[in-house]
Amino acid sequence: MTFVSFEPSNGRIKAHHACLGADTLERHLVCAYEAASEWQQAPFAARTALLFRLASALSSRRDSIARELSLETGTLLADCLLEVERCAEECAHFAAHGQAMLPLTYSQIRQLPLGLMLVLTAGPAPLWQCFRLLVPALMAGNGLLLKPAEHLSCFVDLLERLMAEAEVPEGLVTPLRISKEQVAGLVADPRIGGLAYSGERQGGAAMAALAGGQLKPVRLDLARADVQLILDDAELEPAVESVLNSCVRYRASWRQSEGGVLITPGLAEAFLERLTTRLAELSAGQPDDTRVELGPLAKSGQREWLERQLREAERRGGRIRCGGFLPDEEGWYYPPTLIEGNDPAMTLFPAWPAGPLCGVLRVPDEAAMVALCRSFSPDGMASVWTQDRARGELLARDLPFDLCRVNPDPYHGRHWPPLSDPAHRPALKEFCRAKTVLVSA
Repeated sequence: MTFVSFEPSNGRIKAHHACLGADTLERHLVCAYEAASEWQQAPFAARTALLFRLASALSSRRDSIARELSLETGTLLADCLLEVERCAEECAHFAAHGQAMLPLTYSQIRQLPLGLMLVLTAGPAPLWQCFRLLVPALMAGNGLLLKPAEHLSCFVDLLERLMAEAEVPEGLVTPLRISKEQVAGLVADPRIGGLAYSGERQGGAAMAALAGGQLKPVRLDLARADVQLILDDAELEPAVESVLNSCVRYRASWRQSEGGVLITPGLAEAFLERLTTRLAELSAGQPDDTRVELGPLAKSGQREWLERQLREAERRGGRIRCGGFLPDEEGWYYPPTLIEGNDPAMTLFPAWPAGPLCGVLRVPDEAAMVALCRSFSPDGMASVWTQDRARGELLARDLPFDLCRVNPDPYHGRHWPPLSDPAHRPALKEFCRAKTVLVSA
């Protein structure tokens, strides 16, 4: 198997990399297991120093790292700069506060490292997806094998350079180019003490099944549903801006999750007209151009899949208000697209393909909104738009989601990278196992 890295902005091949052979993977595994065993005994001072070195390496190479990420993922350069900064902040936070999270005071119950962890990431902001798991795992005393998404082959080299610059002990953090079959073999290997996955729900379900088969602990950070519910009395401009952020600007090149816009009849036409105008104003171009608002999709197949899904939605009666065509230019670009209808199949609700797409589903009332949302998992979120706060609160209480916001500020609170709000930091105990010592009298 060969991994191929492309530039999404023009479709050209950046590099070819061979999948690790069985012997090479075993050598990596032996080295990683030995490094993780030594790291478990490392004092907190050593762990703190390592994380501060990682923070320094990220900060000193911020611009070059962001450009590499932007070229391979198609993510806007401004967002990649934020991603690198957030990774450095995470290193510094756990370096400064990690020891207090796992105190060394004597106790009959101690938190011990899991050992060598296998971490898989697939989603937006790949550097952040790695670091939000890597940093607390290292601070807790674990070693890591990292497998990024398969289309990010050059990203493996970037991680290796970062670890070398920060003087991370050899084998302690090992990026891998391996196949799905090799992943299953590693999960079954007794030297792997724990697992972590960050990405879409389908991949998370597969990872959970592998972990369950081996009775190994697994941490899952999964994409959440994001639904916008717009009532007749909503204020138009904030609702439009929120939809633009949620459906187009935020993760436009990566989105493969559940979501959509549900709107009642009174405001539907005015909303659609205003949203169409705003979408037409968005500029697309090279992701490292600070003037553009949309870059290319991350993978070539995403654009073709989006096109097929839109044609099927049109066949079912969906109406495309803007965009919705394959552009005749190099690269994996797709124009901002708005499709609307009064049946879920017309708007690709609730499963959206990746891309700068907004699907608006007309519904008769709040009861219909609640019924449509019942199929989502509870760990999603919803934004309710209405000038009647009591009405919005009643609707929010009926929705199945863990997070419901009524008239949130659409211009703030959108954290990039995803799950970078400090409130979402994992606890160090999630990367440990509890050991209890009972001494009889």
